[in-house]
This record gives sequence, C-alpha cells and structure tokens, in this order.
Amino acid sequence: MTSPTANVSSTANRAGDDASRERTDTEKELTTMTPLDAQHHAQAQIMQSLVDGLLVEGLLDGLGADWRVATEVDDWISRLPAFRAHGGDPAGRFWYWPQDRHHGIAMLLRPGIVQAWEKVPHTPVILLHHESEEWASLDPVAFMRRVCGAVTPDDEPALEQGQKVFLQALADSLWQSESSVAHRVETRDLRRRDTAVHFAIMEQWASLLDRPYHPTAKAKQGLSEDEYRAYMAEFDAPIRLRWVAMARDRMMTGAGVDAAGPAPVEWLAGDDGQRALEREMASRGLARSHVAIPVHPWQHAHALPRWLDAAFAAGDCVSLDAVTEPWLATSSLRSLAPTTASPHFLKLPMAIHSLGASRYLPAVKMVNGDLSARLLDQAREKDARLAEGLSLCDEGKWWAYMPEGATLFDEAPRHLSAMVRSYPRALLDDPDVRLVPMATLGTPLPGGEHHVFDDWLAQRGMPATPASLQALFGELCEVFFDINLRMFRLGMLAEVHGQNAVLVFREGRCHGLLLRDHDSLRICVARLERHGLQDPCYCIKPGHSNTLYHDSLEALLFWLQTLAIQVNLRAIIDTLADYYALSSHELWREMAARLEARIAAIPFDDRDRGMLRERLFEREQWPYKRLIAPIIERAGGPGSMPFGTSATCNPFVRVGLPEEITPAEPLTEA
Repeated sequence: MTSPTANVSSTANRAGDDASRERTDTEKELTTMTPLDAQHHAQAQIMQSLVDGLLVEGLLDGLGADWRVATEVDDWISRLPAFRAHGGDPAGRFWYWPQDRHHGIAMLLRPGIVQAWEKVPHTPVILLHHESEEWASLDPVAFMRRVCGAVTPDDEPALEQGQKVFLQALADSLWQSESSVAHRVETRDLRRRDTAVHFAIMEQWASLLDRPYHPTAKAKQGLSEDEYRAYMAEFDAPIRLRWVAMARDRMMTGAGVDAAGPAPVEWLAGDDGQRALEREMASRGLARSHVAIPVHPWQHAHALPRWLDAAFAAGDCVSLDAVTEPWLATSSLRSLAPTTASPHFLKLPMAIHSLGASRYLPAVKMVNGDLSARLLDQAREKDARLAEGLSLCDEGKWWAYMPEGATLFDEAPRHLSAMVRSYPRALLDDPDVRLVPMATLGTPLPGGEHHVFDDWLAQRGMPATPASLQALFGELCEVFFDINLRMFRLGMLAEVHGQNAVLVFREGRCHGLLLRDHDSLRICVARLERHGLQDPCYCIKPGHSNTLYHDSLEALLFWLQTLAIQVNLRAIIDTLADYYALSSHELWREMAARLEARIAAIPFDDRDRGMLRERLFEREQWPYKRLIAPIIERAGGPGSMPFGTSATCNPFVRVGLPEEITPAEPLTEA
C-alpha cells in the first residue's frame, strides 16, 4: 500500500495552546523545497480548488457517486493514513465513485461554509483497488479526465473541445505552479524594508497563487518554461523592455495625456535611456512623426509579428533598438514595477491566455478606466471618509495604436498600447506606510514560514493569540467594508478582488484602501443620479452583455458577495485559519459583526439598510460566480474571463450567527 504523506501538506499550529510563543530567527529561515515537495504542494492546492469548484457548480452530481458516513465504508479505507485523522467526523462523508468491478475513486468531504460540501483540506483524492487494498493518489488532471469520461488515451476523441481546453489549462497550471512553488519568495526582515521594496515583495508573494479557488488561475498559456521564469513576479527577474515608434496620426491617448505633454519615455526611463531613444528616433527620421512607446519583450517577439505585421511594413510602427532600465513583474503579469525610485508603474498587453481570456490591453478598456477614475474622484468629494481613506492610482496616461478606419473593438489594435500607472507618491515615500495587496494575505507560502500578520502583530506589540488575530482581522474587515459600502451607497462598486484591492497600513493600523485597474467600476445609474452623479457613458460593444451597468443596488450587491467576500476575504480567512490554527467559523462571525456594524453606521436609508441585512444575513442562499463550466462552455473562444452565476450557501447563516449581531470588543494592545 502506497503512502499518502507526500501528498498531504502539513501545517504547524501557531495559535491555540502555544499561541503566544515567540518564533526565533532560526525558525523563520527559509528551507529548500525539493522538486517533489513543490509538485505535491502544487497538486494539493490545485486539487482542492478543482474538487471544491466541481462540487459547488454541481459538476459531480451526475456521476453516480455514493456519499457514505464513516461506518458504511470498509474499515481499511477509513484507517488509511490520508483519512485517519479526519474520518471520525460524524458530519463528514466518504465520497465514493465506482469505476469498474475492482476500482473506485474516494475522497473525504465535510460541510463547508461558503458551499454545502468541500473536500477536507490536505487530504488526497485516491484510486482504490478493492481486492488488493492498494491505492494511489490522483493528480488533478487525472481526476478531471475521469470526470470528463477520458479514462484511457483511447477515450481522447470523445472529449469535447471545451473539455480539452480546460484540461490543457489545468495541466499548464500544474507545471507552472510547481515551478513557482520551488522558487522561494524572500520574506525575511520585511519590517526593515522601505515601503517600495516591501510592496514589491508583497506582489511577488501574491503571484504565487494568482487567484484563489480558481483551479486554472496559474496557467499563463503561451509562455515557455524559460519565459515563465523570466516574466513571473515571484522569480524577481529583471525585464528589458522593447520600444516601438508609433505614428502620431495612428494613436489614441488617455485623459492624462496632453498633446504637448511628456512622451511615455519621460515617465518611464532615466536620463540615459531618454537620450538613447531620442538619438535613435532622430537618426531614423521619426522624431516628429512618431512617439516611442514601450512593449513587453514577449509581446514584441510573439504577438506583434502576428497581429501588426502590416503596420510595421507600412512604417506606422517601427521597432527601436535603444535600451532603457529594467523592470520587474508584479502579481499581474502584464503590469510591471520600476527598479528605480519611481512611483510610475507600467501596464502592457500580452497576448497570453490566462483565466480563460487573452491579456491584451485595448483602448476601450482604458477609455472606460478614465471615465471610472473621474467618477471615483467625484465620489471622494461626496464622502469625507472616502476622501480620507480611498486612494487611487492615476491611470490616465496611456497610448494605444489605432489605425485609420479601425474601431475600439477590433482585434489587432489592442495588442500595441501602454499605460503608465502612477501610485500616490505620498504613500510610496512614507516610511510608516505599508501597501499590501489583499491577495498576499490570502496566499499561503509553500513552506508555511511566514504571514504578514506576523509583522502586524509585532508592530502592534501584540501576542499571537486567537483573540488578537481575530481582532486584527476584524479591523481589516471594518476598513474594507467601510470604504466599499460607502461607494456602494453612492451607486458604484470597484472590482475588489485581492489583486486590485491594496490595503494601506499606516504605523501598524489599517488605514484605507488603494484601488488600481479602474476599468471595472460597476455602477447603478439611478443611484448615482440620486446623489448628484452622472452616468459616465461607458463604451460597450453593441450587442454584447456587460457587467458594468446594473439596474439596482440589489444587482450591484452580487459583486460584493462574490468577489469581495466569497473570494477575497474568504481566502484571507482560510489562510489565517490554516497558518495560525484558528477557527474559520469565528473569523466568519467576526467578519459578519464588522459588516453589520458598518451597515448600521453608514447613512443608508431604511430601505437600503433593510435590503442589505436581509440579503446578507437572512437569506439561506447567496449568488455564486461559476468558473469551471463557463470555461468548458466557451471552448477557448474570445472575450474576457468567462463566468456564470448560480446559488450557494449563505456563509453567515452556515456559521450560526445569533439573531442580534454585535460588534467585537475594541482592540486592546500589550
């Protein structure tokens, strides 16, 4: 009988009986993760997301599997080391799926909080042989192939195109995640780093998982192994930009670009780089007719020859040879951070496939981003707390190729563009500020050697007790909900998944929220107008559905429930609970208390406040954002990240909230 221990991640208890024990510098030393360890970690992480996603989307319902309590399964199965520690839970179930006369697939499930059932974390999915009592762990691709009906290579022709697309993305996620896990992000001495360097490390950390609960999130399809290691944030490798001269009369620009203002190079390169580009542009007779814009080296090598060959042949676009300072990838592959002391970051198109969509950068998205930024600025004028606690990246400086006769929705032009994303200098230059993408807080490090809350506790002089950790999490929730509900009240809601939402900590306290990627600000026009705001008039492709406009606050609430709570905050809860051995139920109750407190404190009218309480705390079900089935259904076609909607459990009902929710006690410090 094979051993499952290599496929099961272990987690040390850091709270509970020995919660206040200080960890020494030796304990914090990074250990080397072997290729086998990295493989097992990646497989376990992706299998958890895959099984949970299949369960909540109902994609395992028609397989004819049995759900058995522990007393109904063979004794030897319940005694397997992989299941022994969990098999005695009376609420749990052994999920058993017969394969043939001799084999079956088994896994251990438990009641979930966000969904009715979930796979017990750190347990495998196994293929059993009844007579020999032998078993083996399945990897995610092998399990998913069986779900799709492709048990043997001979079954391959029976796979639908969408199933093949999903299986390939799953396989790419596995090898790319293994590569990332094997390379350790440096997290020692974080408290001693300056604000900008600390932020860069937080981005590398967040990139290790990418998007929680999405089994194919790590797949960056189109990258070779060498390119993956060269262009992903966690590898901290310098990236040399290419530059292309673009004809001025074939160019669109953003709201922050003045015709007589600085060219892109003046935001993005030092004096030597600027002079090199200016000399080359002059020597090639391009200085008056063209503008130099940066291009990601992968895009220059792979996408431009395919999509814009005619533009280069006509002289509308000209590749340049000048070299400027290197850049670093962030948690969003196509967004780059400077290696100089600059607040100006860079976003570029890359025609790789990720999250079921191509990562290009069309002008229409940036046009909508300009409109959203103006609306967000107006919201800050309407609410004093938003003016104080909501910070915005300046994303109005952009340039995009737009040939004569083209439209905002054509394919080719969206592959050559650039955006300068300027972070508030007051935040980056303040040594007392820490900028932490919320995705970092929801991403466990493979070796389990650190969490950002370790530094937060130390800075506040607080012991690592469950009470302290719960209170800090509550403080985070309070700020997060305060900002988002104030925006919601005005009729808008940003796309606050963990990658776009950056927490601002000042002197050890959660102070506010920094937003980036403004092109997905979702709105309810009727509510905007009630508060003296106007429809921004987003550019939407005729005949295509959109997720920006909503007819009511009730419809807008979907995004708070799904992206903000079921994905972003849930990932933070799961990571904290695992790392510190905390109760997930208590953290969910803490979140509910803070959410209710903000609903009570923010000046909603009685109808809106009642609607929020009823939909958030009283309804048995919440909406759910489906991911797996939509990828299979699209079968690789064009468009943004595919998703669908269904229903799942109300997490606050699942954790058994009391009838009257009361906020947590004020935080006390040592």
